[in-house]
Amino acid sequence: MDSIALLPDATRSKLRSTQILTSLPQIISELIQNSLDAGARNIDVGVDCEEWTCWVRDDASGIGKEGMDILGRGMEAGRYGTSKAYAPDSLNEVTTFGFRGEALASCADICCLEISSRTKAAQETWSVIVKGSKSLYQGPAVRWKRDGPGTTVCIRDAFYNLPVRRRAHPPPPRCLDAIRQEIQVFSLVFPHVSFTLENTQSSKAEKDVLLRIPKSTSSLAAFRHSYGHPLAQHVEEVDATLGSLQLRGFISLDGAHSKAYQFLYINRHPITFCELHRTIDHQFNSSSFAKHAFDENGETSERSTTRRSPRKAEKKPVYVLDITVPSQDLDNCLEPAKAAVHLRNKAGVTELLNSTIQGFLTRHGFAIAKQENIRHGSPSPRKRRKLDNVDDTEPVFRRTLIPSREPSPLYTGEEEKELLWTDPKTGEVFVVDSRTGNSYKRAEPPPVEGSAPQKRTLSKSTPRPENMPNWIKTALEVNNIYAVPEEKIPSKEPTVDGPSSSGRFDKADISNAVVIEQVDRKFIACLFNRVLVLVDQHAADERIRVERFLKELCEGYVSGKRPPVREVENSVPVLLTSHEERQLRQPQLLETLAHWGFAFDDPHPDNACGNYRQVFVRQVPEVLADKLLMPDEMRDFLKSFLGKAAEDMLSTTERDPTSEGEILWLHGLRQCPKHLLELANSKACRGAIMFNDSLTRAQCDKLLAKLSKTIFPFQCAHGRPSMVPLIELEPVCRRQSKPVDWKEFG
Repeated sequence: MDSIALLPDATRSKLRSTQILTSLPQIISELIQNSLDAGARNIDVGVDCEEWTCWVRDDASGIGKEGMDILGRGMEAGRYGTSKAYAPDSLNEVTTFGFRGEALASCADICCLEISSRTKAAQETWSVIVKGSKSLYQGPAVRWKRDGPGTTVCIRDAFYNLPVRRRAHPPPPRCLDAIRQEIQVFSLVFPHVSFTLENTQSSKAEKDVLLRIPKSTSSLAAFRHSYGHPLAQHVEEVDATLGSLQLRGFISLDGAHSKAYQFLYINRHPITFCELHRTIDHQFNSSSFAKHAFDENGETSERSTTRRSPRKAEKKPVYVLDITVPSQDLDNCLEPAKAAVHLRNKAGVTELLNSTIQGFLTRHGFAIAKQENIRHGSPSPRKRRKLDNVDDTEPVFRRTLIPSREPSPLYTGEEEKELLWTDPKTGEVFVVDSRTGNSYKRAEPPPVEGSAPQKRTLSKSTPRPENMPNWIKTALEVNNIYAVPEEKIPSKEPTVDGPSSSGRFDKADISNAVVIEQVDRKFIACLFNRVLVLVDQHAADERIRVERFLKELCEGYVSGKRPPVREVENSVPVLLTSHEERQLRQPQLLETLAHWGFAFDDPHPDNACGNYRQVFVRQVPEVLADKLLMPDEMRDFLKSFLGKAAEDMLSTTERDPTSEGEILWLHGLRQCPKHLLELANSKACRGAIMFNDSLTRAQCDKLLAKLSKTIFPFQCAHGRPSMVPLIELEPVCRRQSKPVDWKEFG
């Protein structure tokens, strides 16, 4: 048996480095965090994704020669050099992003790292170059000389010794978008720091400034600069305290089409989606915010939602919230990115979030105050509330979304009065609550407060027809108002020990089905072998239609040839925010939309107006053209698509034009925008065979034949079952007669 031996230093260092740094956006994020920890006020970022190069420049305190000597050692000798907390006891008091001293050492393992820095007391800029943990240069800076204190970290040839990492890396457009989002996330909680992002691609004559975020006074101002005013016209700034916990930021009364504008931090650290996000989502989902939030024009448009999906117009909350937690109650050492956290006082943080969100929703009429809090007087966090609006002269009460619903006063037992009422026909005495109108017989005990209300029904007291006297039946039959209930269809209750069976249907059973007849102009009764099945005629036709629409839409996308399109005679104008318009003009998103059949006119300066931009759509997919050209549908689609792209970092789909067969369109269905899928479902539903449509036997046969050729014949476009088995018919067995023994008659 082989003995256990230590891995070589170079192997240990490289393994650790590949866990710390996984992509170019991750590298830049770590370098930005170093700059923020050093007290930078201006941070500039440059990146060339094609050449695997980036740099981050700041005006912080800089790194001295001694620190540069440690970083130049390479491998394990250069790792864990840090200017932050280092003693084990001090880890509970860390308030900076980093403290392990691994980011730069990891860069030296998998990149060519050049650091040029100057402190306030230094006479010149000092530089060190390390590649593969080997020091290549250490001395006065040649390229990145500085006039004042600060540091420039340049990364070249990233992941040069990890070809698999490069192959799995996001493409350049997606990488640039991820870096832009990373910078915007930090700018919201560091508004006093300015950021710029440049695309330094060598093939371009001029360097593109992709992002410029100036210094601002608050997170709200930083948000408005990055994402525009429309999503933050009406906001409530939050400053709540609960014990040692504090919550700062703002919540907007303006709703968005996606969750891309929800930012939650702990001690200014952005965190990944966790239970705290679900807590916020639960509060908003339990209110009317999704339906009654402001739109981007600052209005609550009562646009008719007739024949529209109720979820299509729902708005998502917009917020930036930073929770301050004592460092000793926080553990963010779970993974290298420090985006996952464990909290000692998780219940307190949840209570702070719940009470703050509930208070916001109650004040603006999205929810009513919980009676439990009024009865028991549960303490709520202290809040300093400020309602921000573009027009500061407008009264506060005019800025609420709908008239404020004042909570009804809490009634005490002394205010409640009970009245007695006697039924003149039966003589029974009832006790009536004068406030609620609830009543009960005097002989019965009153209901216990807080118990579930009893369901009152007439079904038990209604006499059955067979127990009803003939003269009553005759009287009721004459008067149509009091119809005699129909006799119940005979049925046999299943028993636990009774016979049971299970089985499966496939598409061959549908194609071989024997149609019996249409039932109630709603269902088609047919036999699958010996099983009697009811097929929902609407669901079956809806499934046939939706697969025809999706096949036309998705096959063109997968093959790269685009689906059939309709040229719009007069380009459709769509009003987007400035941020959305910039996002739409990204080459990757334009290419994705083109594969779905959309085309846009070139942008024009006259189309800009304040915080809004107008784009013109000149081509739409033919199969959904009528739906998309309905009022506001194109706007809803683009906003939904852009929101999803920002939320999930939409990537270029792998299209496989060599795939053949009937399931070709399924490859594109996974990437189909949700809004287009909803429109296809809606179109299929509206034009399908409806209930009360009469069908002949031949039409029923034709419908089942088409259904058998679909991919998912057993469910409608919305996922509901399209058929249900009723009973398995027993085979008719002929009685076998015994042979006659004629001798017995003799």
